[in-house]
Amino acid sequence: MRDKVALVTGAGAGIGRVIAERLACEGMAVAVADVDEQGGAGTARGIEAAGGTAAFVPADMGVEAEVRAMVETAVRRFGGLDVLVNNAGGAPDPHFPDSEPGHWGRVLDVNLRGAMLATQAAIRSMRGRGGVIVNISSMAGAVFQPYPDAPEYAVAKAGLIRLTTALGFLGEQGIRVNCICPGYVETPAVRRTLDTMPVEEQRSLSFPPPEVLIQPHQIAGVVLEFIEDETLAGRVMVWADGGQPHLVPAGFRL
Repeated sequence: MRDKVALVTGAGAGIGRVIAERLACEGMAVAVADVDEQGGAGTARGIEAAGGTAAFVPADMGVEAEVRAMVETAVRRFGGLDVLVNNAGGAPDPHFPDSEPGHWGRVLDVNLRGAMLATQAAIRSMRGRGGVIVNISSMAGAVFQPYPDAPEYAVAKAGLIRLTTALGFLGEQGIRVNCICPGYVETPAVRRTLDTMPVEEQRSLSFPPPEVLIQPHQIAGVVLEFIEDETLAGRVMVWADGGQPHLVPAGFRL
């Protein structure tokens, strides 16, 4: 991976920051994308302070022009693109059906449409060069059960899973698209939320948090697996709370 170029969205904090740092440690130049300028620039500075190569690229994944400019900037800054990690996401209150279409529509834009736009732009840069795209989805989109906490988020993450498998054919062109679906990951934001939530309320969630949460560095490790293993294309790694990560069988059908 040394001398390769990666672009990580939502890399200003949490999972994205740890992924960006890990890829930089492996010798990759990393374009750090985030809507949060302070957080994104902080990630880039931290990577460079540790001896790595990074640049902050401001981007709102819900704005088409900014997503396209993000990929173009990364390619121009580092001379190409080898890895794209679609990590940016979120679902602020209020949720469907109590929110207006403009609000829940943005959740779809940030979590799914933005990832599709970034993937489309990345594919154009990777053709003839090869590359890897890793989508960070969620167990919220991988199970068939009620999810009143944020239905629009579950729908978007389910779409990201299907986008991954639908693009499996790109592996024949040297562009491998894969996906990770974790449960609760112990990011600062998740920890703050759980620490302020009564136990009774946690138990009432669609997916009650387990005693031991997945660590961000573990997600970064799976991203590395997808980058390194050239046999994997169009594959989905699920990681349910309290369990171990495993690949969904290729060609799985309900």
